[in-house]
Amino acid sequence: MGLKGLLSGARAKAVSKRGAVSDPLQSVVPDLPPPEVPHYEPGSWPVERLDVLEALWGRGNLIPGSHDFVSSLMNVGALSSAKTMLDIGSGLGGASRALVKKFGVWLVGIDRDEGLVSEANRRSLVQDMDKKAIFYACSPESLSLKPSGYDAILCRQMLSTVQNKENIFDQFCEALKPSSHLVFVDFVLGTAKDHADVLKTLEVAEMPKRHYWRPQQIANALKDRHFLIHVAEDLTEAYKTMVLTGWMAYRDSLKLAPVSGFTAEIVLDECQRWVARMSALESGAIKVYRFHATSSSEQKKGRVSTLSDWKY
Repeated sequence: MGLKGLLSGARAKAVSKRGAVSDPLQSVVPDLPPPEVPHYEPGSWPVERLDVLEALWGRGNLIPGSHDFVSSLMNVGALSSAKTMLDIGSGLGGASRALVKKFGVWLVGIDRDEGLVSEANRRSLVQDMDKKAIFYACSPESLSLKPSGYDAILCRQMLSTVQNKENIFDQFCEALKPSSHLVFVDFVLGTAKDHADVLKTLEVAEMPKRHYWRPQQIANALKDRHFLIHVAEDLTEAYKTMVLTGWMAYRDSLKLAPVSGFTAEIVLDECQRWVARMSALESGAIKVYRFHATSSSEQKKGRVSTLSDWKY
């Protein structure tokens, strides 16, 4: 079932006032009131947006992927209370804290938004995890990591937002101990052709802007740094199911509790973004891939660390 048929019934009143939301999520928001002052600034992080995203993807999550899903990703890392890991793109830290609870690992999370980092640290404190799940604000474009500081790195939907990917792959190489684990899940360019219009629509909708690589480019970047690639898996279909499931559950929740005009504006903005993403996924213009690779002692031969100002 595609997103076009996710919800049957009337078109959203708020949609008609603001401009029709294109397929396949055009009917996802039923009978929302018109936006009210203050108007939502797309890309900002008011508490209402956090509420919407957590309703979509689960408590502590800003992107698709349950805590069980993230834990399954990191099962390969043999994590324990004797190990440390880095979560790049940690958001509110819900998945990070779930990893700490399951494996006992010591975790550092990094996100580009200071407000999200502040809330993630507050939640760690409330849950008595402020010593084991700590979060910092940092631009991934200028990432500077502690040499040989981590037994595992997880990076979800962050790599595609980084323009200078060579630097971030260098940082992966620098920060991991020998034979340690790198896991990331992200959008990549698909193999289908003639999707310039779909990609253009997606480019306008995405925030922050994404810079897609093809899977082979990612594999080459890892091999150039002597990573051993264990998994390069197309997760597109499973990811689309996650998205559909989240929006279906949110649709049902709206039947029970009406939302304000301000929240309606946020929902419509998220809806339009996911319309563009799902259209690109369904067309094959982009895909979702999972990579799992391990570092090698060969990584650092001939490398001289110049990261005297690293922080994390």
